[in-house]
Amino acid sequence: MAVAAAVALPAGAQVGTSEREAAQAAYVAGNFARAEQLLGELLAKSPLDPDLLRRLAAVQAAKGNLDMAQATIDKAYDLAPTDTDIQLARANILFWRGQIAEATLQADQIAERNPDYPGLDSLRTSLREAVDARKFRFRSAGAGVSVSDARFASGADQTWYVQRGSLSAQWGDRRSASLDVEREERRVTDTHIAGRVDLAEGNNRFFVAGTITPNPDFRETWSFGGGAEIALGRRSTVLIDGRFAEYTGDDVTAFGVGLRQTLSSRLEVSARSIHLLGGGDDYRFGAALRADYSHPQIGDIFAILASYPDVENDGAQQLRSVAIGVRRPLSDQLSLGVTGEYESRANSYDRTAISLDLRLRIGKRS
Repeated sequence: MAVAAAVALPAGAQVGTSEREAAQAAYVAGNFARAEQLLGELLAKSPLDPDLLRRLAAVQAAKGNLDMAQATIDKAYDLAPTDTDIQLARANILFWRGQIAEATLQADQIAERNPDYPGLDSLRTSLREAVDARKFRFRSAGAGVSVSDARFASGADQTWYVQRGSLSAQWGDRRSASLDVEREERRVTDTHIAGRVDLAEGNNRFFVAGTITPNPDFRETWSFGGGAEIALGRRSTVLIDGRFAEYTGDDVTAFGVGLRQTLSSRLEVSARSIHLLGGGDDYRFGAALRADYSHPQIGDIFAILASYPDVENDGAQQLRSVAIGVRRPLSDQLSLGVTGEYESRANSYDRTAISLDLRLRIGKRS
């Protein structure tokens, strides 16, 4: 948030002393510590001066101390509730703190008396944009297909097909949700429905997710889980997730712990452990490695190498897999993803697959 640049003190403010001029000069120069010191000294002599309190609130906001700035500007407002400079400063601080309704009410009070007051139009534009950004809106839609060749330990050979569709939405700039429907045809067919809600708090992300498969033959009946991505500085992120799933044959509890590392502006790698309880065994362990690279001409490329306990209605079996894929933009709104994968499920089958999917971005890029 570029508070420092936006909290400029009104040009028409009366400066009555050299100390106020010095504080204003320090503020404009970006020396907020000096400006705060000078204003503090002035307030020690005149603690009920609303103009000094407004100036101090502006400095506190520029330093990022928005809670302190709010307390200071509220004190100034109590002392001079009709002062337009103070009203505008208070509206801006409310806006920066995310209190959109309160900031809008304060801005409307200014507009009733002085609709052309300097800085008001810019604030009201920002408030309208903030309200629009908080509205529920669809973000993307996708459709895809996969074709797999599955060879069983018994010698049988089958071709499997998957059709999938997805839809994602967003409300605010910190909350999103997605819905995925997948129809997988083997000798029998399962329709799998998955939903997920994501919430960002600061640099961390949290999610809850669930699935349901009506009348399943090989997928879970239902599942529920959640997880978090906890930032450790600018380049490292801890990955945590857990899930409970009910199958026709047994219930399964799984959890994972991992680390994602940003190596450059284009490359990320992650490693994750996978732990499973149930599925016919007391405990199974697995791990997965993933690399994501953004190529300026080709698109977004990923590669996955994994060995982990895979559960279907016949129980848990160790699965080894490798996958590589790329997502390439076809236009500003449309992108194409292509993925190739191979997996070997112990005592069950080997599978080779190719997947294609189109994704349409809806609305403006957020």
